[in-house]
Amino acid sequence: MKKLFFLLLISSSVFSQVKPPVDITYQVVNKESQIIWEGSTMVGGGHDGTIQLTSGTLVTAANGKVKGGNFVMNMKSISSLGPKSGKPNKGLEEHLNDDDFFSTMRFPIATFNITKVTPGAKPNEYTITGNMTIKGISNVVTFPAVINADKDTAKAQATFTINRTLWGITYKSYNFLAQMKDDLISNDIKLSLNLVFKRSN
Repeated sequence: MKKLFFLLLISSSVFSQVKPPVDITYQVVNKESQIIWEGSTMVGGGHDGTIQLTSGTLVTAANGKVKGGNFVMNMKSISSLGPKSGKPNKGLEEHLNDDDFFSTMRFPIATFNITKVTPGAKPNEYTITGNMTIKGISNVVTFPAVINADKDTAKAQATFTINRTLWGITYKSYNFLAQMKDDLISNDIKLSLNLVFKRSN
């Protein structure tokens, strides 16, 4: 009886020392990450450019499944030197920074915080839902993403469209003008994310 009690005591001690799997946290690599934006006019044409990140994290379970994360965009870095046009437009950049658009003096950052992750049909596919805050206004955004993570690095790619008027950006929007004009700007802004992360724990 004493031997049985002793064995049970040892077994209990061993199992109590087994630690549950630890989540893995990755930090975004700003220099290797990029957000590409695209906007268009109602009669064709448009502009594109980039936005740089300030910081960001990605959290996965020990098995590599994505659980959460966030990223912070440096809105003062918004550029009109796009991957398609290849031509800078300083005048447009100044306009994007003023109160007609992103008011970057008052709101220098924009954020996205993941609130829900739904696995897709394939191992690295997910549907990401989160709160995007621009100009101090938060809206829920949902989009598909492909995220690959290993023990040292993670990469996330996604393309989706947001309606700028939901964040109070109404400049030359057809929703807010009584008469149609040739230079109206589409409400939709297309965002393409190419994010690289390095493991931090």
